[in-house]
Amino acid sequence: MTRIIKKFLGISKTFLIITIIAIVIIAGVGAYLYLLQKPPEESVIKIGLLAPLTGPLSYGGMDMKQGAILAVEEINSKGGVNVGGKIYKFELVIEDDQGNPTQATQAVQKLITQDNVFAIVGSYSSTVTLAVQKMIMDAKKLLIVPVAVATKITDAGYKYTFRVCANQRMQTTQIAEWVYENLHPKTFATIAENTDYGKEGVQIFSSIMISKGVQKVAEEYYTLGSTDFYSQLSKIKAADPDIIFAVSNTNDAANILKQAREIGLVKQFIMLGGVAQDEFLQLAGENALGLVHVSYFEATTPRPKAAEFVKSFKERWGRAPAMYAAGTYDAIYALKYALEKAGKLDPDAVADAMRKLDFEGVQGRIYFDDKGQAQTKVLIVQVQRVKDGVNGLGRVILYPPTDKQGDYIPLNKILQTS
Repeated sequence: MTRIIKKFLGISKTFLIITIIAIVIIAGVGAYLYLLQKPPEESVIKIGLLAPLTGPLSYGGMDMKQGAILAVEEINSKGGVNVGGKIYKFELVIEDDQGNPTQATQAVQKLITQDNVFAIVGSYSSTVTLAVQKMIMDAKKLLIVPVAVATKITDAGYKYTFRVCANQRMQTTQIAEWVYENLHPKTFATIAENTDYGKEGVQIFSSIMISKGVQKVAEEYYTLGSTDFYSQLSKIKAADPDIIFAVSNTNDAANILKQAREIGLVKQFIMLGGVAQDEFLQLAGENALGLVHVSYFEATTPRPKAAEFVKSFKERWGRAPAMYAAGTYDAIYALKYALEKAGKLDPDAVADAMRKLDFEGVQGRIYFDDKGQAQTKVLIVQVQRVKDGVNGLGRVILYPPTDKQGDYIPLNKILQTS
């Protein structure tokens, strides 16, 4: 009996060992097969987007956000970014700067120290961009500016700073020259937000006009986000200028035009700022009729690259893009091209590659000077009555000739058709 029990226990022990070995083998094979089926973890390159998603500049900020998301989605869906033979996907980290330098500083600190982004795209405001630029440069992160236009952003000559739109000097010079040659004013007045952007625009426009013998009769400023402009506009009305040059964001510009009409200040306004979007036409309504302003991009432009972008944007977001989306979209594609050209994730190599880029963006041809400033022309448009516009209004391209859609209509004539 004892012999039988010992024999049984020996068999059981052997069976147990064999069973354990079998389980381990099966588990190992299962884990191996699972790993074979599981897709490999993707390598990512993080991009920070700095934009005003709340506050008085939010119309432009939301346009930037949608342009950035579309670009990242397109690039990732088409295979990502090939950097020296290794494929990466872009990961977008979005921060709201609220159009406020203090908030922007906190957001950039997070993007650099917590998110470890490779590059930052932004911002909308020149004051905000200037406030955070040195911090970004000190961290050796690329800064690609899609909207902010203060000339000194790129004139500072930082190695890692690039801008894909015309700067303040470029856009203001082009519209000042157009105004002088086409409208022939004898006098002018200015009204602008009391910011780096507003003050530089006024300085450049005034300098050009005065150099041509056009007399300045009034210069007024206001605090960003103001709602009452009657005092400044009344002083301008008393000066009786031929034209009024304004630098304003979306809400301010709409209120300025509305209040100007209310007090009988019916003059030709020339504007820079947040007016190249349908939301502005919705806010300003009939008060915008006749306005002449700068734009970097129009959804109606006939260029094939732009038309393709507009189609994709409408499909994704259900509306036409404004120039802020176009600039942000181009900024992210510029980063993609520079990374692929550099062939490695090194900020110095990518910055060098960026300066050698020459590509067709949705805003047109984009290439950079030695300071990182894109060399490009702006569009000059007039708000006119158009079919299928926003409440019957739309932006008609007057310049350059390659994009021209119509002729300038003098204010007295355009208002007679109202």
